[in-house]
Amino acid sequence: MAFKFAFITDTHFYPNAPQNFGGGTQQQESSVEIYTELIRQLNEFQPEFVIHGGDIVCGGESFEMPVDDFKAALARAKQFEECLNAPCYYMPGNHDLNPVTGSKANYLDVFGTDGIAYTSFVHDNLRFILLDSQEVPEDVTHGHIGENQLEWLQVELKSAAEMNQEVLLFSHQLLFPTQEFEGLGARIDNSEAIGEVLDDFDHILSGFHGHLHINRVVRRRGVLYAITAAVVCYPMMWRQAFVETDRIRVKSCQLDLPDVIAKSEAVDPDRTQMRLGSDTDREFIIHRRRK
Repeated sequence: MAFKFAFITDTHFYPNAPQNFGGGTQQQESSVEIYTELIRQLNEFQPEFVIHGGDIVCGGESFEMPVDDFKAALARAKQFEECLNAPCYYMPGNHDLNPVTGSKANYLDVFGTDGIAYTSFVHDNLRFILLDSQEVPEDVTHGHIGENQLEWLQVELKSAAEMNQEVLLFSHQLLFPTQEFEGLGARIDNSEAIGEVLDDFDHILSGFHGHLHINRVVRRRGVLYAITAAVVCYPMMWRQAFVETDRIRVKSCQLDLPDVIAKSEAVDPDRTQMRLGSDTDREFIIHRRRK
């Protein structure tokens, strides 16, 4: 095994939350307990690094989170990161925008790099590209990637190809519509433009996403795109990735919080299997192409 990394998403952190949201499925009232257990499991896993898929906190339009609470939650989430025994890389979700102004400025102050929310890095000759799908004026649920970022993405993909590096893509919303998730709210609205960039390259191994609070694996043009369940609600899972010479093995890990998980599940038991996904949605293999 070359190395391990972790993918977490949709923590929706809200210390001192006045209620549980999502009709009660989201367990914001247990935010600190959830984050503490998540950090414990991540440190036990001992990854080289962690990637957070967005919706770190409860900003945007849905939660009516007071601005002071929003800023405090961002700062507290950053403090939790300092308890990790590995670096953590972030991308914004639609609920990481200021709940009043819709601005991304507060997020960038805490988690951005030189005022930018998209980034890339190379580890063991594998390039990780983290996209900012919140290039929008406010929380509009769906995402958008602007022209400058698309040009940057194309440069990154070309550079990776020239250096014989395979690529893993990360974005909060889905990059493309799927048969199951055709609605605009599930994905980035300029999917066609993204496809025009990606389809020129054959070294993209996979994409990782959050946003939909479910485990699901879909494919487009032979590339696997994995949606990961939310940490904040049933089934409270995150992904472990084991990078090997010829493959990347991905497993789902559930938080060891049986009472909190049961409380979330009991609110909407009819959607349990949909959120949990099938065995192959929770555990799968990404085959590598370059040696």
